[in-house]
Amino acid sequence: MEDSVAKTFKIAMIGDASTVAGFAAGGVEGFAQDPDDPVQTLAVLNDLVRSGQYAIVFITEQLAEPLFESIERIETGAVPAIIIVPDQSGTRGIGYERIRHAVERAIGIDLLGAS
Repeated sequence: MEDSVAKTFKIAMIGDASTVAGFAAGGVEGFAQDPDDPVQTLAVLNDLVRSGQYAIVFITEQLAEPLFESIERIETGAVPAIIIVPDQSGTRGIGYERIRHAVERAIGIDLLGAS
């Protein structure tokens, strides 16, 4: 009889130092990035996705905004989910729009309505 061992995944947060510290308090692995270095931020995101260790990768809107097209092209399977979240400077609406479009694609109706 084969023992089935459930794979455990981590949760990551890519953001500014303050946001990363807040998530770390909840057990999320943090990756503080400089908002003026989108190339390095994208490299970190790609490394996290490729590692296969993370179920969820949060990234702040501030860091995701200049990388939006690149993030859209990242191939993921069931995991990780790349979730764009607001940071301490407030929301830019990017995360909400991604969820709205995903729901619309899934069910064929703009259930959440345009913001």
